[in-house]
Amino acid sequence: MKMIMYLIGLLASMSMTLGWLFKYLNWKGGGDMLTYGMICFLLLFVPMLAFNRYKMTLGKALSENLEIILGFSGAIVTGLGIILRTSGMQYGSLLVIIGTLIIAFGFLPFLFFRMYRKSLEQI
Repeated sequence: MKMIMYLIGLLASMSMTLGWLFKYLNWKGGGDMLTYGMICFLLLFVPMLAFNRYKMTLGKALSENLEIILGFSGAIVTGLGIILRTSGMQYGSLLVIIGTLIIAFGFLPFLFFRMYRKSLEQI
């Protein structure tokens, strides 16, 4: 499964990069390639990566599990909002706001709390 996951991530990243290049050079298909690469990255690779990371932290503290869940869900919601916003569809701005709030008030407090606890253990 890891090989498939990283292959999907590689292909999606290559599609995003080449799509950006095509769009920058005003070649045909650049916008579509960029959009499909982002959608593939957000809807295939990121959830697979989140599931893999969550499996690795199953026996650990609840705060680490919540950090992973909130971080990846905030990233997916924000990314989808950006795609919808640049495509001119409805609710793109709302999804960007919701995703940013999930990251700011869900993921970041858990991240910095865990970093603080680890720094106390090193002393």
